[in-house]
Amino acid sequence: MIGTWAEAQRRQQQTQLIQQREAERRQRAYEREANRSHRQYREAEAMRRTAQLDAEVAALKSLLVAGCRAPAFRTASLVRSEQLEPFNPGALAQPVPLPRIEDFQHQSSGWTLGSNHRAQAEREAHARYTQAWQAATAAEAQRQQQLAAYRQQYDRWAAEQLAGVRAHNSGLAELADALRSGDAEAAVEYFSAALYASTAWPEALPRQVAAAYDRAARQLVLDWELPGYAVVPEARAVQYLPSTDQDKVKPRPVTERRALYRDLVAQCMLLVVRELYAADEFGVLDSVVVNGFVDCHDPATGQEARFVLATVPAARSAFAGLRLEQVSAVDCLVSGLGGQLSARPDQRTAVRPGRRPDEVGGGVVSHGGHADGADEDEPDLFAMDPIDFENLVAELFRAMGMEAVTTQRSGDGGVDVEALDPAPIRGGRIVVQVKRYRNTVPPTAVRDLYGTVQDKGANKGVLVTTASFGPGSYTFANGKPLELVPGTALVDLLHQHGLRGRLGPADGAAAGAPGRRAAG
Repeated sequence: MIGTWAEAQRRQQQTQLIQQREAERRQRAYEREANRSHRQYREAEAMRRTAQLDAEVAALKSLLVAGCRAPAFRTASLVRSEQLEPFNPGALAQPVPLPRIEDFQHQSSGWTLGSNHRAQAEREAHARYTQAWQAATAAEAQRQQQLAAYRQQYDRWAAEQLAGVRAHNSGLAELADALRSGDAEAAVEYFSAALYASTAWPEALPRQVAAAYDRAARQLVLDWELPGYAVVPEARAVQYLPSTDQDKVKPRPVTERRALYRDLVAQCMLLVVRELYAADEFGVLDSVVVNGFVDCHDPATGQEARFVLATVPAARSAFAGLRLEQVSAVDCLVSGLGGQLSARPDQRTAVRPGRRPDEVGGGVVSHGGHADGADEDEPDLFAMDPIDFENLVAELFRAMGMEAVTTQRSGDGGVDVEALDPAPIRGGRIVVQVKRYRNTVPPTAVRDLYGTVQDKGANKGVLVTTASFGPGSYTFANGKPLELVPGTALVDLLHQHGLRGRLGPADGAAAGAPGRRAAG
């Protein structure tokens, strides 16, 4: 018995040892697989980041070529459709069904009994039928009354919308007539809109312009903001090092980065000229002068300053013979058109600008400038804390008679403020996004807002910004439950409802709100 017990113990220990070794083997295999998967993931992520860097640089190199394929801007793209959302009363469109006497006659068991019981059942059924018929008739009268009131409200809303659309389209017709007659202000507004709406520009690039039109010379003169040096990626590639389980970022050679940026500046200048001439459907331009600038801090003084990095005078006759898809941007700008290009734009080495908008005379229209006449005591919306700015927008909605609250900073689903408008027809739940930008809000933000409205099941979406919107954004929003509130309109609304706010410093030291118009 002792020998049998000892043998059983030995076999049990041997089985446990085999199981332990098998478990250790599986653990080692799992760790090897996990390490291999981790390494493959990190290597793939490094390759993805490197490919992204390559794609960014390729897009910068091909900016001019890709931009030349973009369609020319036309006033027809700004025309709004007169087709409105149809009248949809929903459940009110369905009449209240009237009861049938047959449905009440079969509800009582008295119909199968004697004549006395049957007469009693018939009286009870008729009484129930009469009561139901009266209730249904009253409900139907109430429905028709509500439907008529709803229709009146819709008709008023449709009339207002149609009047706004026709006023907008009439304004476009007036703009076209003014352009044909050589009106300077119309020319500046039209060509500024053409630059803002152009699909040739990546949405990450700035779009700030100040322009004036010389009617006698048929010349458009403008200052155009260029992208900063940081737009060229500092990194060239990303490599994963398994030995340290870390990524190694390989820097882009300084000479390569400088050359890329200088070429990009030249491409931007040529593309501006191309977009202006392509948009000249009314034939009002014989020449353009473009000064490309960047706004940044002067390293010598620490103050905000403007550096002109390139300038080009481009006559239509000289520009028409260029094949921009095949030129060297730097050579074309300097040698082909006689422009000036900074030797070291990465260090903000400035060139002497050409003719400036304020030298033309008449009026200068700026998009990206500050609002004149701002009160120094009012808060600068650009300098305001982001949360305080959202609270101010929510307060504005409350001052307009709505319920409004700001959302949590995380998990808000792209919503900064939620509002509830009690007004019929146009009221309901409103989702609000707030963009404290200096440059034009890209159309993608408007498309994202529309997606949020659909995801949240809201009645309307409002995009509030300190900057402006291009025609592309307005075109997308047309006919959709979206409202765009640019910076100038925001300031007006704040003042109308007893709130305070301005765009940029009161002394005009920095850029700010769009749509500034000042005497030249």
